[in-house]
Amino acid sequence: MRAVAVSLISALIAAGSSVPSAAAVDTTPPSAPAELRAGALTCDSVELSWSAATDDVGVDAYDIYHDGQLVTSVPGTTTSASLPVVGGATWGWYVNARDRAGNVSQAGPTVPVTPPFCEADEQAPTSPRGLSGTATGTTATLTWTAATDNVAVTAYLVYRNGTAVGTVTGSAATTFTDSGLRPGTRYRYAVAARDAQGNTSARSATVAVTTGTSCTNPVCVTTQVTTESDLPWGLVQTPDGTVLYGQRDVFDVIAMNPDGSGKHSIGTVPGVEGTNGEGGLLGLAVGPDFAADRWLYVYHTSATDNRIVRLRYDDTLRPDTLEVLLTGIPRNKYHNGGRLRFGPDGMLYAAAGDGQDPDQAQDLSNLGGKVLRLRPDGGVPADNPFAGSPVWSYGHRNPQGLAFDSQGRLWQQEFGNNVMDETNLVVKGGNYGWPACEGTTGDCAGPGLVAPVRTYPVAQASCSGIAIVRDVLYLACLRGARVYRAAISGDTLTDVQQYFVGTYGRLRTIEPSTDGNLWLTTSTGGDKDSVPRNSDERIFKVTVAG
Repeated sequence: MRAVAVSLISALIAAGSSVPSAAAVDTTPPSAPAELRAGALTCDSVELSWSAATDDVGVDAYDIYHDGQLVTSVPGTTTSASLPVVGGATWGWYVNARDRAGNVSQAGPTVPVTPPFCEADEQAPTSPRGLSGTATGTTATLTWTAATDNVAVTAYLVYRNGTAVGTVTGSAATTFTDSGLRPGTRYRYAVAARDAQGNTSARSATVAVTTGTSCTNPVCVTTQVTTESDLPWGLVQTPDGTVLYGQRDVFDVIAMNPDGSGKHSIGTVPGVEGTNGEGGLLGLAVGPDFAADRWLYVYHTSATDNRIVRLRYDDTLRPDTLEVLLTGIPRNKYHNGGRLRFGPDGMLYAAAGDGQDPDQAQDLSNLGGKVLRLRPDGGVPADNPFAGSPVWSYGHRNPQGLAFDSQGRLWQQEFGNNVMDETNLVVKGGNYGWPACEGTTGDCAGPGLVAPVRTYPVAQASCSGIAIVRDVLYLACLRGARVYRAAISGDTLTDVQQYFVGTYGRLRTIEPSTDGNLWLTTSTGGDKDSVPRNSDERIFKVTVAG
């Protein structure tokens, strides 16, 4: 099967642009900056220095990131920078090089930096008092009186039956909601206070809460199905009920029964490579004809790009059937996108990140920062908005969530840089504004830009997965460590609620199950490197109201 490639000339013509001469085009990115070093570390600053990158024309700038977020840029003649840090917070710093034509290098090495606190503090907060709890259906709500500290309380740890089950951040946060509990069950809770330097109080007195005998909540029961030492990223359920999920850094696909039994590897996807960041084995999908054709669709990072392939699954993966459907999606340490979803039109949709080169999101000759649409065999549908191109929409930063509602409309979830995440209703040929516009901030008034349906502060979101069940949209969030639930009403999202806030840590993937409920995966450790099996993750089955 042929691999689809975007024609530079045809895409430029379709976009209404003139075609430059070949001699005027510089398409070679600089080399990656090397030998990154951290020095002069204090509680609020660090000095980074690196070896100069090389380029066929010349390095114009260096872009300095931590953990996928752009912090600042410096001129290409500079190979050091003083940067702000936060005491006690571990950040992974790295640098990209950029030339005058806008070509961006692959990221240089990552240097983790954990600055000291500005003042030593060995005094723990007081224990929270006045803990009380009530239950509504299968949800328990706790409240308590704020603890005190010589500096400040920064978080509360919540214990259920003696085990930590949640973290509530902020000195004024004195409530916790524990959702998805078992009906008719008695739980005992306690709370402890923690300050910025990790000093933790004694636990409060316990309180007992008994859930109702039936579910009266939108989110009912949460059941842990299995654990996983690698990162579960893509997940799909086949028509016979088998759950397939990918191990991002091992590159294997795992099969199991819906109750977690019978778990085993069905094989390794050929050609996958990590990025020492967030690349690897990413999205999975099966088409509407899976029972007959047995094709498993995979989005993965290779040594040179991100790509979409398919191979047959007959109780095991068959590498001899591998077909490369699309190559050339930009890769980098972060911003690889990766989600796959078949639409009700039978076409395959893919979320492609900008490869840490923001300008690519507006370049219709480039696959980065796009939602892509392909035929199942990898061909370009005739009704795509740009002739001969798989681009369906553009102006995206790092989209990872895709889901369709009952009207056949595509909803998409997108990471912001440091201000806003977006939930978008994707339209054919739509421009969603990145990099000039992040959410509703920046230059968002350009002609033809499509505004997000809803935005979220990055610190409360950074959502990767999206699922729609009975026209209710669910988001799984990493930094925000929660699930958002919102009803789809026309072109808006209403009755927005939050679940599992701090209960299970970072949440990556949420997918509909074949019985009308949800699969949910964690992404709590090792998700910013490519080291296999250095994590401790869980996969849950979440029962939701009918």
